[in-house]
Amino acid sequence: MLKILSTSKFFSVFVLGAITLMITVAFVFWGIGPKDNSNITYAAAVEDVKIPLNEYWRIYDNEYKKLSDQYSDPEEIKKLKLGQRIIESLIDRAVLQIAAQHAGLTITDNELQKAIIDTPYFQKDGVFDQNIYLKMLDLNRTNPHAYESSLKSDLLILKMGRIVGETSELTAYELKMLESMEGDNKKQLTEIFRSSKSSQAIKAYIESIKQDMKITVNPELIS
Repeated sequence: MLKILSTSKFFSVFVLGAITLMITVAFVFWGIGPKDNSNITYAAAVEDVKIPLNEYWRIYDNEYKKLSDQYSDPEEIKKLKLGQRIIESLIDRAVLQIAAQHAGLTITDNELQKAIIDTPYFQKDGVFDQNIYLKMLDLNRTNPHAYESSLKSDLLILKMGRIVGETSELTAYELKMLESMEGDNKKQLTEIFRSSKSSQAIKAYIESIKQDMKITVNPELIS
């Protein structure tokens, strides 16, 4: 699944503004730690879409390990409200997925296949290797059907986010600033402006439709 959580941008995958701008599909090892109550199987629900509790903990565990490399004091990590941020971003993903389905968007077999063969974790010397693919899935306690189903959802969210993000426009001030620049600086600043605008548009879109959706969160995660 698309679970690259950049420590430099903090939750870059599940903050929707960033997930819609990613080009490379990456594969992250699943590390599910022991949890207290196995009777509750969801972290949150958006309408009829339930976010699995083990998905929440996978992300939490992975992100906590990364943050532990940055912060020696656990109290500093606590201040970041890791769990709350993950829940919010997972809910945003679910909202965007539902919107994509309502819009009639789909992921074709060719799109899915390209995402898989372009994933570096499944390649040998830059070329997709079927044996490596199956071995990696096995090591991560999943199978092609489950992984590809999950990946399809991620790609659908990515597609919807891109469509929404493309509706954003640069301001007259930003355009004027870019016109005064040349070379690589202009190219980099243009990408920064468009990325920021796209993220803002996606977040605004999510918030606008979220208001009319029924959203519930596992009480144990917010207590």
